[in-house]
Amino acid sequence: MKETPGRPMSQFASAILAPLLLVSAQLAGSAATLNVNNPVGGIYVRVTTGARLRIHGQAGKRKVTKDDIKVTRDGNVIFVRCEPQDQEPIDLYIQLPFDSILDASTEHGNITVAGMVRRAYLQTKSGELAITAPWRATRFRLDTEKKPPKISLPPGFKFTQKKIKVTEERTIWTLRDRLTDWNVAYGQVRIKADSPAAVKLTNFEIPKDSPVKFPWQAPGILDSILEGPAKHPEPSAAKLPEAGKAIASARDPIFRSDVRMVNLAVSAYGPGGRPVGDLRPEDFEIIENGVPQKVTFAGSDDIPFNLAILLDLSGSTRPDRAAMKEAARGFIALARPHDRVAVYALAGGVFHVVSRLTGAREELLKAIDRLPEVSGASPLYDTIALAYAEDLQTRPGQRNALIIISDGIDNRVSKQELPSRISIKKLVRAAAEMNALIYPVFLRSGERFGRGWSRKGRSHMRQLAEASGGKLFPALSIRDLQLVFPQVGQELRSVYGLAYYPENQNFDGVWRVLQVKVRRPDVTVRARTGYFAR
Repeated sequence: MKETPGRPMSQFASAILAPLLLVSAQLAGSAATLNVNNPVGGIYVRVTTGARLRIHGQAGKRKVTKDDIKVTRDGNVIFVRCEPQDQEPIDLYIQLPFDSILDASTEHGNITVAGMVRRAYLQTKSGELAITAPWRATRFRLDTEKKPPKISLPPGFKFTQKKIKVTEERTIWTLRDRLTDWNVAYGQVRIKADSPAAVKLTNFEIPKDSPVKFPWQAPGILDSILEGPAKHPEPSAAKLPEAGKAIASARDPIFRSDVRMVNLAVSAYGPGGRPVGDLRPEDFEIIENGVPQKVTFAGSDDIPFNLAILLDLSGSTRPDRAAMKEAARGFIALARPHDRVAVYALAGGVFHVVSRLTGAREELLKAIDRLPEVSGASPLYDTIALAYAEDLQTRPGQRNALIIISDGIDNRVSKQELPSRISIKKLVRAAAEMNALIYPVFLRSGERFGRGWSRKGRSHMRQLAEASGGKLFPALSIRDLQLVFPQVGQELRSVYGLAYYPENQNFDGVWRVLQVKVRRPDVTVRARTGYFAR
């Protein structure tokens, strides 16, 4: 990040990470509030993805003592008062947990806020103001008695500057964002000042590990899927069993030689839909563009699963919030000890990471209590792309599944505001390239908004499932999921990881048609229908 007025960013970084932490506390729950008052010093805040609040005080002429800073707590609000008896200016450096609310005031000190701020209410009389935020997703308003002599705005973003007549005797100057309803905003910064010495706004690129992503990021993600695999190695956190070690070593040539391997996830089931778990490589037959291929590896129960669960918490599912939590718990229970699970949510028109892939079941269950409120538009197609990219896209050689619990009604279908940026046609095409089976759990409760919307939603979810090699599971409503849990569990137990070296090693980007068969009678398989040879 660039330096901010009044305090070099390098000093800000070193101070905030200093070993002497006057406060190190847990801000539990979303929308926790930090109320800071520092009359004679500056306030420097960095928003982080961690869960701990940290505050460090620094003075120019003497050491800071605990008597200088008073910290109290009332429910979900932490109050910080900087009250040096000698009036020596003390600057406060704060690491603020993500999704917290900041209420900060100073008389003449500078205020700096940097990161994915949720809500910030700031006040100073004459200090300098420096805000670094993702301006495409952050609402901003500054009201001052006098126009600042120095104003620096981020290039490429539009703000409105104007004078507003409050009374016959009083006029204020304002600086405001120009975001439209099309721009789903996450952050909000409101500032009141008398005559600030300077105002500097700097854009902040949304980091990869941000727990919130936005629909307008989805088209770029979809393009990356359609253009080819990510150019980075797979994470090594999940250990493969003995049978899987062969596939791991066999996969190495993907990155280190001209010999390329293709990995497939294939569902195999017998009469009555029962999973078949004892198939060997020689039992499978793979035909690529009409040419038989030799299957190198086939594994089922002993290979870990990465299971990502996406909950549609848009406004249409408001009556089912409690049931949605139970649904998430039910799908977590499907995972075996060596599987890993992630939980995501669509709420408020944005994508929320409730928990990334983990094998810690207790932590996952606690995360369910942090689900965001049910609200907002339904850019469902965008959110599906974001959900795949969060954890599964970087694990191409592993067994991945994405479970989507939704009524399938994107705002493109309902023709309401804030539809997805990407079309279902392009998303289905990308699903054939995704290294994940898609299992939509389709809620027919969306029929209350019109059967035409529900029918379209179901058709689109089925297309996604089939393109990926997955399967759609209908449910009359969210409360009928008890019947769906065993079906999904059975489906997951039937999934094999297959690997083979294509006879045609000319990866020219052309679509190759795949057929997967089993040489045993009464065994049916389901797999993706092809891939782009990249």
